Amino acid sequence: MFQPLTSSLRGPISDSDPDFEEKATPAEKRTIKAAEDSSKLTEKDVRENLDIDDSPIAKFKIEVTFSVGRTVQGPNMCGIRIWESGKRFHGGGDDLIMWCKDSREGKEGGCWAPILSDNIRAGFAYCKNCKRTVNADHLTDMKIGRVSSQNLAKNIALLFRQLGSSCDIYAKYHKTDIRYVAMEKAKGPEVAARLKGMHIYTLNRILIDTAGGASLEGRIKAFITS
Repeated sequence: MFQPLTSSLRGPISDSDPDFEEKATPAEKRTIKAAEDSSKLTEKDVRENLDIDDSPIAKFKIEVTFSVGRTVQGPNMCGIRIWESGKRFHGGGDDLIMWCKDSREGKEGGCWAPILSDNIRAGFAYCKNCKRTVNADHLTDMKIGRVSSQNLAKNIALLFRQLGSSCDIYAKYHKTDIRYVAMEKAKGPEVAARLKGMHIYTLNRILIDTAGGASLEGRIKAFITS
Protein backbone atom coordinates (compact mmCIF):
# COMPACT_ATOMS: atom_id res chain seq x y z
CA MET A 1 0.00 0.00 0.00
CA PHE A 2 2.57 2.58 1.07
CA GLN A 3 5.41 3.75 -1.09
CA PRO A 4 8.93 3.99 0.41
CA LEU A 5 9.25 7.00 2.67
CA THR A 6 11.25 9.99 1.53
CA SER A 7 13.65 11.64 3.95
CA SER A 8 11.13 14.46 4.48
CA LEU A 9 8.60 12.01 5.90
CA ARG A 10 10.96 9.95 8.01
CA GLY A 11 10.88 12.53 10.78
CA PRO A 12 8.67 15.24 12.24
CA ILE A 13 7.18 18.06 10.19
CA SER A 14 9.03 20.80 12.07
CA ASP A 15 11.20 23.21 10.08
CA SER A 16 13.94 23.29 12.69
CA ASP A 17 13.28 21.14 15.76
CA PRO A 18 13.90 17.41 15.27
CA ASP A 19 11.63 16.42 18.16
CA PHE A 20 8.51 18.57 17.89
CA GLU A 21 6.57 16.55 20.45
CA GLU A 22 8.91 17.96 23.09
CA LYS A 23 8.62 21.48 21.67
CA ALA A 24 4.81 21.64 21.58
CA THR A 25 3.46 22.99 24.85
CA PRO A 26 0.73 21.08 26.71
CA ALA A 27 -1.71 23.90 25.89
CA GLU A 28 -0.88 23.65 22.18
CA LYS A 29 -1.37 19.89 22.22
CA ARG A 30 -4.74 20.25 23.97
CA THR A 31 -5.90 22.89 21.49
CA ILE A 32 -5.02 20.74 18.51
CA LYS A 33 -6.44 17.49 19.88
CA ALA A 34 -9.68 19.21 20.91
CA ALA A 35 -10.87 18.79 17.31
CA GLU A 36 -10.91 15.00 17.64
CA ASP A 37 -14.64 14.81 18.37
CA SER A 38 -15.54 16.30 14.99
CA SER A 39 -13.98 13.26 13.31
CA LYS A 40 -16.94 11.26 14.63
CA LEU A 41 -19.29 13.11 12.29
CA THR A 42 -20.78 11.10 9.46
CA GLU A 43 -19.57 11.68 5.93
CA LYS A 44 -23.11 12.76 4.99
CA ASP A 45 -23.28 15.35 7.78
CA VAL A 46 -19.92 16.86 6.83
CA ARG A 47 -20.62 17.02 3.10
CA GLU A 48 -24.14 18.39 3.48
CA ASN A 49 -23.04 21.14 5.87
CA LEU A 50 -20.14 22.09 3.62
CA ASP A 51 -22.20 21.93 0.42
CA ILE A 52 -19.89 19.35 -1.14
CA ASP A 53 -21.18 17.47 -4.15
CA ASP A 54 -21.44 13.71 -4.52
CA SER A 55 -17.94 13.24 -5.86
CA PRO A 56 -16.37 9.89 -4.94
CA ILE A 57 -15.13 9.57 -1.38
CA ALA A 58 -11.37 9.02 -1.20
CA LYS A 59 -9.92 6.02 0.56
CA PHE A 60 -8.08 8.22 3.07
CA LYS A 61 -8.52 11.55 4.84
CA ILE A 62 -5.48 13.65 5.70
CA GLU A 63 -6.65 15.85 8.56
CA VAL A 64 -4.73 19.00 9.51
CA THR A 65 -5.75 20.87 12.66
CA PHE A 66 -4.34 24.36 13.25
CA SER A 67 -3.79 25.88 16.67
CA VAL A 68 -4.48 29.48 17.62
CA GLY A 69 -2.71 32.30 15.79
CA ARG A 70 -2.49 30.79 12.29
CA THR A 71 -0.80 33.06 9.74
CA VAL A 72 -0.57 32.73 5.97
CA GLN A 73 3.12 31.86 5.77
CA GLY A 74 3.60 30.44 9.26
CA PRO A 75 5.28 28.80 10.95
CA ASN A 76 2.08 27.53 12.56
CA MET A 77 1.50 24.94 15.26
CA CYS A 78 -0.61 22.15 13.78
CA GLY A 79 -1.33 18.45 13.97
CA ILE A 80 -1.75 15.82 11.26
CA ARG A 81 -3.94 12.75 11.54
CA ILE A 82 -4.85 10.20 8.87
CA TRP A 83 -8.17 8.36 8.67
CA GLU A 84 -9.08 5.41 6.48
CA SER A 85 -12.60 6.01 5.20
CA GLY A 86 -15.43 3.64 6.04
CA LYS A 87 -13.37 0.93 7.75
CA ARG A 88 -15.30 0.56 10.99
CA PHE A 89 -18.84 -0.70 11.57
CA HIS A 90 -19.23 -2.21 8.10
CA GLY A 91 -18.39 1.00 6.32
CA GLY A 92 -20.11 3.32 8.78
CA GLY A 93 -17.06 4.94 10.33
CA ASP A 94 -13.48 5.99 9.72
CA ASP A 95 -10.46 4.21 11.16
CA LEU A 96 -7.65 6.24 12.70
CA ILE A 97 -4.24 5.35 11.26
CA MET A 98 -1.39 5.37 13.76
CA TRP A 99 2.15 6.64 13.28
CA CYS A 100 5.16 4.39 13.89
CA LYS A 101 6.53 6.48 16.74
CA ASP A 102 6.72 5.58 20.43
CA SER A 103 4.54 8.09 22.26
CA ARG A 104 6.02 7.42 25.69
CA GLU A 105 8.11 10.14 27.28
CA GLY A 106 11.80 9.61 26.71
CA LYS A 107 11.30 6.95 24.05
CA GLU A 108 12.72 7.51 20.56
CA GLY A 109 11.68 4.35 18.70
CA GLY A 110 9.79 4.47 15.40
CA CYS A 111 10.24 5.62 11.80
CA TRP A 112 7.11 7.83 11.51
CA ALA A 113 5.52 5.64 8.81
CA PRO A 114 1.72 5.33 8.92
CA ILE A 115 0.41 1.96 10.16
CA LEU A 116 -3.00 0.86 8.84
CA SER A 117 -5.50 -0.86 11.11
CA ASP A 118 -5.08 -4.05 9.06
CA ASN A 119 -1.55 -4.24 10.48
CA ILE A 120 -2.69 -3.97 14.10
CA ARG A 121 -3.84 -7.21 15.69
CA ALA A 122 -4.29 -8.38 19.30
CA GLY A 123 -2.67 -5.23 20.65
CA PHE A 124 0.42 -5.37 18.45
CA ALA A 125 1.26 -3.31 15.37
CA TYR A 126 3.55 -4.23 12.50
CA CYS A 127 5.29 -1.44 10.58
CA LYS A 128 5.94 -2.43 6.97
CA ASN A 129 8.46 0.37 6.58
CA CYS A 130 10.91 -0.45 9.40
CA LYS A 131 9.79 -4.08 9.90
CA ARG A 132 9.17 -3.61 13.62
CA THR A 133 6.45 -5.19 15.75
CA VAL A 134 5.45 -2.89 18.60
CA ASN A 135 2.85 -2.54 21.31
CA ALA A 136 -0.02 -0.69 19.62
CA ASP A 137 -0.77 1.24 22.82
CA HIS A 138 2.59 2.99 22.48
CA LEU A 139 1.99 4.35 18.98
CA THR A 140 1.40 8.03 18.24
CA ASP A 141 -1.96 9.07 16.78
CA MET A 142 -1.05 12.60 15.67
CA LYS A 143 2.05 14.39 14.40
CA ILE A 144 2.28 17.78 16.10
CA GLY A 145 4.74 20.45 15.08
CA ARG A 146 5.41 24.08 14.23
CA VAL A 147 5.92 24.36 10.48
CA SER A 148 5.84 26.87 7.65
CA SER A 149 2.99 26.72 5.14
CA GLN A 150 5.46 25.80 2.39
CA ASN A 151 6.86 22.83 4.30
CA LEU A 152 3.43 21.75 5.49
CA ALA A 153 2.18 21.69 1.89
CA LYS A 154 5.25 19.71 0.87
CA ASN A 155 4.70 17.11 3.58
CA ILE A 156 0.99 16.76 2.81
CA ALA A 157 1.76 16.30 -0.89
CA LEU A 158 4.31 13.59 -0.07
CA LEU A 159 1.83 11.88 2.25
CA PHE A 160 -0.91 12.16 -0.40
CA ARG A 161 1.24 10.27 -2.90
CA GLN A 162 2.38 7.76 -0.29
CA LEU A 163 -1.28 6.92 0.36
CA GLY A 164 -1.85 6.03 -3.28
CA SER A 165 -3.12 9.49 -4.30
CA SER A 166 -6.57 8.68 -2.94
CA CYS A 167 -7.05 11.29 -0.22
CA ASP A 168 -9.39 14.09 0.75
CA ILE A 169 -7.60 16.81 2.72
CA TYR A 170 -9.44 18.18 5.76
CA ALA A 171 -8.45 21.37 7.59
CA LYS A 172 -9.78 22.41 11.01
CA TYR A 173 -9.25 25.68 12.83
CA HIS A 174 -9.23 27.38 16.22
CA LYS A 175 -12.39 29.31 17.06
CA THR A 176 -10.53 32.62 16.62
CA ASP A 177 -9.41 31.76 13.08
CA ILE A 178 -10.92 33.70 10.16
CA ARG A 179 -12.12 30.46 8.54
CA TYR A 180 -13.88 29.36 11.71
CA VAL A 181 -15.50 32.79 12.09
CA ALA A 182 -16.64 32.70 8.45
CA MET A 183 -18.34 29.34 9.00
CA GLU A 184 -19.94 30.63 12.20
CA LYS A 185 -21.49 33.51 10.25
CA ALA A 186 -22.57 31.33 7.33
CA LYS A 187 -23.73 28.17 9.13
CA GLY A 188 -24.28 29.26 12.72
CA PRO A 189 -22.26 28.68 15.92
CA GLU A 190 -23.48 25.09 16.44
CA VAL A 191 -22.29 23.87 13.05
CA ALA A 192 -19.01 25.80 13.32
CA ALA A 193 -18.30 24.29 16.74
CA ARG A 194 -19.16 20.79 15.55
CA LEU A 195 -17.05 20.99 12.40
CA LYS A 196 -14.28 23.17 13.91
CA GLY A 197 -14.50 25.55 10.95
CA MET A 198 -13.69 22.64 8.68
CA HIS A 199 -12.79 23.06 5.01
CA ILE A 200 -12.24 20.13 2.66
CA TYR A 201 -10.13 19.80 -0.46
CA THR A 202 -11.74 16.76 -2.05
CA LEU A 203 -9.90 14.22 -4.15
CA ASN A 204 -12.17 15.05 -7.08
CA ARG A 205 -11.25 18.74 -6.84
CA ILE A 206 -7.55 17.94 -6.47
CA LEU A 207 -7.62 15.81 -9.63
CA ILE A 208 -9.38 18.57 -11.56
CA ASP A 209 -6.99 21.26 -10.31
CA THR A 210 -3.85 19.29 -11.19
CA ALA A 211 -5.06 17.78 -14.47
CA GLY A 212 -3.54 20.63 -16.47
CA GLY A 213 -0.11 20.26 -14.90
CA ALA A 214 -0.54 22.45 -11.81
CA SER A 215 1.74 21.50 -8.92
CA LEU A 216 0.08 19.34 -6.27
CA GLU A 217 2.19 21.02 -3.60
CA GLY A 218 1.20 24.44 -4.91
CA ARG A 219 -2.50 23.63 -4.92
CA ILE A 220 -2.31 22.25 -1.37
CA LYS A 221 -0.48 25.37 -0.20
CA ALA A 222 -3.20 27.54 -1.76
CA PHE A 223 -5.80 25.50 0.15
CA ILE A 224 -4.14 25.71 3.55
CA THR A 225 -3.29 29.43 3.26
CA SER A 226 -6.60 30.75 1.86
